[in-house]
Amino acid sequence: MGSVRRVTVAASLPGPGTVEFDIVGESHYQDALEPICGGRTEEGAEHLTEAVLVLEDTNPYDKMAVRVDINGETVGYLSRSNARAYRAQWRKLGHPDITCKCKAMVVGGWERSGGDRGSFGVKLDLPVT
Repeated sequence: MGSVRRVTVAASLPGPGTVEFDIVGESHYQDALEPICGGRTEEGAEHLTEAVLVLEDTNPYDKMAVRVDINGETVGYLSRSNARAYRAQWRKLGHPDITCKCKAMVVGGWERSGGDRGSFGVKLDLPVT
């Protein structure tokens, strides 16, 4: 687990209430996601929480990246196309550097007998494009 990041949030995004917007890269952040849900269970998690969307202009792989943090820990990213659409919407509204928060659900993370183990994933309450 990395160090906890403190980010100033400028706005809260109201979503449609469906919490079905997928992010990417969660497989790299399993160590951060597991404690958010209180560990693995046989049933897995459906943990409602809040995510912060951070513009990551210094990302070495994508200067247009949008990082997703929960509890100050990185848990994934918006996909490349969704990050660009998200940034374009805020630019159009006159807020090109805004940091926002939204509802999120951490799912998965089951551990059953016979080695059946599921990864954690994250879904956001944002409009699905």
